[in-house]
Amino acid sequence: MNVLQLDDARQATLLADAKRIAIARADFLYMPGDDANSVYVVESGRVKIVRTTANGSESIIGIRNPGDLFGELTWMSDGAKRTTSAVALDPGFVARIDAVQFERRLRDDVVVSAAFARGMSLRLASVERELTELAGKSVPGRLVDVLGRLAADHGVREADGTLRIALSLTHKDLADLIGTSRETLTKELSVLADVGLLRVSHREIVLVQPQAFPFSRRNTLPP
Repeated sequence: MNVLQLDDARQATLLADAKRIAIARADFLYMPGDDANSVYVVESGRVKIVRTTANGSESIIGIRNPGDLFGELTWMSDGAKRTTSAVALDPGFVARIDAVQFERRLRDDVVVSAAFARGMSLRLASVERELTELAGKSVPGRLVDVLGRLAADHGVREADGTLRIALSLTHKDLADLIGTSRETLTKELSVLADVGLLRVSHREIVLVQPQAFPFSRRNTLPP
């Protein structure tokens, strides 16, 4: 669910009792084991949702942008504890909504509850699609697919025809997105850079040949 899709009055009502929290890069909003007693809305900046396995490895299972709701999946299980971490990717602000208040808003307004249901359905369908696409693929194949999705969601076209991914990600962040080590990720990025498909600088990736990266259907970039 993205609250920016609601009208101004409903946005104001939904966030009326929310606590506004300033975040810096790498701040944790919650961690595994925390009580799922609230949901959050990104006001500015971005937040990554991270799952940590028993052996300590991490994978990023989602990136939440301005207007996006997060923390709602665990909240829906009564008395549940968090199973993921929410970590700030950028400085910004989030709104923390008490779970009881959020549930009341859903009961009181059918438009908000319908938007929430649609958002949940789209998010789950997206996860299922991405898992299907990545299953059985090699690290280079997963990397190309993930860069395509990031470009679809965060790509900015430059005057020279290249496509800059306007998202500050470390090599470890990107490695966590595709389920590999930082060292392997760095090696595969170098291979793509050597053949002229992309350029890499500090926390920035530019697709030199965007057509080589399959974009998802969410891509609305102009030709």
